[in-house]
Amino acid sequence: MKVSEMRDLSIEELNAQIDEARKTKLELRFQHALRKLESPAKMRHEKRKLAQLLTILTEKQNAGAATKEEPKAKEAEAPKAEAKKKPAAKKESKAEAK
Repeated sequence: MKVSEMRDLSIEELNAQIDEARKTKLELRFQHALRKLESPAKMRHEKRKLAQLLTILTEKQNAGAATKEEPKAKEAEAPKAEAKKKPAAKKESKAEAK
């Protein structure tokens, strides 16, 4: 499956593909341990496919969250800037503590 095809999937379909890729990766690991794996390249391919699916899922989730939280993000930035301006508390040295 190409990345462009992965991007067209819904979040539910992506989750199903991720579960399937994880199962396949597990099976390939067992085959490799038992010396029955035909090509180690299959493991790399499956690992890469899983990483691509997870990345696309994260992008979709962040895109959905960014559109919902965009106005809130601007409001949240102002208090953070004020909090950084406060001076840090001074630490007591051992001599002052006695």
